Amino acid sequence: MEKTLARPGVSPAARPAVRTRRQQLRNGGRGALIGTSFGLMWFALGQPAVQGAARPAVLGAGLLLLAASAAAVVRLFVLARRTPADEAGLPMPAVPAGGPRFLTVVLVQAVALGVGNGFVRGSLHRPELMLSWSALVVGAHFFPMARILGAPVLKVVGVAMIATVGLAALAAVLLPGAPAGVWQAVPGIGCAAVLWTAGAVTGLRAGRRRSAA
Repeated sequence: MEKTLARPGVSPAARPAVRTRRQQLRNGGRGALIGTSFGLMWFALGQPAVQGAARPAVLGAGLLLLAASAAAVVRLFVLARRTPADEAGLPMPAVPAGGPRFLTVVLVQAVALGVGNGFVRGSLHRPELMLSWSALVVGAHFFPMARILGAPVLKVVGVAMIATVGLAALAAVLLPGAPAGVWQAVPGIGCAAVLWTAGAVTGLRAGRRRSAA
């Protein structure tokens, strides 16, 4: 359901289209759910490379972040259910979300992941670098997605995911004895942490906006 804000002296064609707040909360819940699910995948791929005494700490911290992100998903959908159906939200993006541009970005990402990871594993014989390449590609795809979806916060997510590869490189340089698995562990766990943190923050921000209203 979409509505327009009626303002004196503004013709209907010029009124800014808005989504209802309920729609925005539901969209936020879906986004947080997707991020929570993909975060779980990143964590599952990265944490096996962690060995020794750090492993229990990593698992414990991961479970806490996962719980926070999952709680945010529930919170967003509960808030959406409790929000009046006609309560206006924020203006919609100038260009509707989805469509050919969205599909193009998804397709380019899929090709880059497939071709790049195939090269890393088959030609370079460095399978531990696959998560680092994936973090670069997925992180980069958030920049056009931020414009397409009208969600600037996705740029922050993209920067943070790309930064995990920088952290892995820094660890490999500063710690000569670091295992090759650092290229798997840091991006995998780091990207999971980024997505889960983004989900948790989305839930908190939505609750604060509701309280302020």
